Amino acid sequence: MIKNKGSMKTGKKIIIRLLWISGGAAILFGLLPLLLFCINGLLLADNEDAVVITTAHPPLSSEQPEKEIVLKVMSWNVAKLFFHNGGIRFDPPEKVRKRLRKMSNIINAEAPDIVFLCEIIRECTPCPVNQIAELAESCGMHMWAFGENYNFGLPFYRIVGGNAIISRIPLQSVGNLTLVGRQPFYVTKNNRRALFCSAQIGGKTVLLGSLHNDSYSRKNNLAQAHQILDYIGERDALLAGDFNAAPHEPPMKAFWESGKFSGEMKGPFTFPTQKPRETIDFILGPASWQVASHRVIFSDASDHLPVVTEFRIKVR
Repeated sequence: MIKNKGSMKTGKKIIIRLLWISGGAAILFGLLPLLLFCINGLLLADNEDAVVITTAHPPLSSEQPEKEIVLKVMSWNVAKLFFHNGGIRFDPPEKVRKRLRKMSNIINAEAPDIVFLCEIIRECTPCPVNQIAELAESCGMHMWAFGENYNFGLPFYRIVGGNAIISRIPLQSVGNLTLVGRQPFYVTKNNRRALFCSAQIGGKTVLLGSLHNDSYSRKNNLAQAHQILDYIGERDALLAGDFNAAPHEPPMKAFWESGKFSGEMKGPFTFPTQKPRETIDFILGPASWQVASHRVIFSDASDHLPVVTEFRIKVR
C-alpha cells in the first residue's frame, strides 16, 4: 500500500499544532487562578481607602449643650466572631449571626456613641455575613467605616477583614494607613493598617483611629506607635483598639508620654477572656478630654473583653 507523504506531513503538523494549543491552554488555565488572585489583591482591594457607609438610622442629635458633653466610647476586638474553623472550614451564617446578636446585646445595653472594632470581617464567600454592617444595623448606628488589613482570595471567592468603626455620629473618611512592617498582599499573618475617620465632636474636628497593632514584635509595634503619632501630628485624635502592648511597655509609653492623650492606661485586664492577665486594649482621647469613667465588661463573646470609657468634653 502506498501512503501519501503530503497528507502524512499535514497530519503531523495538525497534531503538533493541537499539542501546542492544548499545552498553551493548560498553562493559561493553570495560571488563571494566580492571575485572578493578584488582580483581587492588587486592583480590587480597598488597600489604603477607608470605606464609609451610611445606614438608615438617624444620627445622634446635633443639639449641643452650651458648655459640656459626655461621649461614651467602646472598643472591642471581636476575634472575627470565631467564624473560622481552620483550613477551608467556616461556621454557617446562622451560627455567626447568633454570636453577632450576643455582641449587639452587650453594645445596646451600654449604648455607646462610637464603637471601635478590630479583627472583624466585611466579606467571606464561604460564610457571607458582613459583620460590620449587620452589627451597625442591629445597634442602630448611623454610620459604619471599614479599613481592610487583608483581602485574600479570588474576586468571586475571598475573605476581607480588618478594623472598623460604628457610630451614631456622622463620619468622614480619612484613610487606612499602612503600618510599618506590613507584608505583601498575599501574606495575611500580622498584616496591619490603621483605619482613620474624622467626626465633629464638641465643636471640633477629631481624628478617629481604629487600631490593631503588631502582636509578634514589640520592636515593630513601637515603630508603628511612632508612625501613628507622626501621622496624627497636632490634630486632636481619639484612638482605640487592640494595641498589643501593656501599659508599662515602650509602645504605650510612647502614646502616653507624647502628651496628646487622656485615658485610663492602667485599667483592668482585657485579655484573654477566660482568665484575663493582660491589659492591651485601650481608649485614648485627646488630652483636653476628661475621663469620667472607665471599665471592662465581662463577656465570653470574644477572646478579648470590651472596654468602655466616658469622656467629659468642653464644647467650643
